[in-house]
Amino acid sequence: MVVLFENKKVLELYQLDIKRCIVKYRFAKHIIEKYKLRIGQLIDAPDLKTIGQIQSLNLEKLKGDRKGQLSIRVDKQFRICFREMDEHTITVEILELTDYH
Repeated sequence: MVVLFENKKVLELYQLDIKRCIVKYRFAKHIIEKYKLRIGQLIDAPDLKTIGQIQSLNLEKLKGDRKGQLSIRVDKQFRICFREMDEHTITVEILELTDYH
């Protein structure tokens, strides 16, 4: 899939080395490592159906004020929220890394 990043923060969490992310954004090392892994899984997947079949990702359609967005699990506390931009080219836009607790 093609993955786009809505803002500088979610892009830098993927592109910067882990030590710089820890200092700049104050996430734990394991969260940044898992975030990078999950983005890599999105990039490598041919479609969202494939992502939905990976049970550890727990792909969900969100409701309420997040209607139209989807999320995958980073760990028990953090999720990556995104939206599918174009189902023909399978482009997703990463919106945020959010703490659900």
